[in-house]
Amino acid sequence: MDFKKAAEIVTVDQNENGWGDEGPMSQTEAVRHVRSTMSFEDVIDYGDENTEAYRQILSSRELP
Repeated sequence: MDFKKAAEIVTVDQNENGWGDEGPMSQTEAVRHVRSTMSFEDVIDYGDENTEAYRQILSSRELP
């Protein structure tokens, strides 16, 4: 999985949580939010593409 696909997956996942009056996060906002609230060790391995996407995002400093 490349970084672009990982950012898309993480953004969709983060926006599923709902943010009240605030609109959905952009990819950059979602990536920054994940990096500020999680560490690589916090990712639970469900063996799915979400797990891989979060690991990809947390192991990189790239922004979408």
